[in-house]
Amino acid sequence: MTTLSKHIQTANNRLASWYKNAKIDYNVIGEGTANVDGNMFVVNYTEDGVAKIWSMEFWAGESYDVDYFFNVWMEQAR
Repeated sequence: MTTLSKHIQTANNRLASWYKNAKIDYNVIGEGTANVDGNMFVVNYTEDGVAKIWSMEFWAGESYDVDYFFNVWMEQAR
């Protein structure tokens, strides 16, 4: 188990908060879940009924801050 996968719940909590605020601020209805699949950080998300997948590769054995991946997703998934 990578260090990243130990903290995946942090990303899932941030996704839930993100979509709660997106509903209030932008009337976007969505949800998402993050997971680690091998050396990929993956976010499966749905916005206004459209399902999407975003992923980013990382090097195994390195220590990562899950917030980094969340922030990259947030910027790229527009």
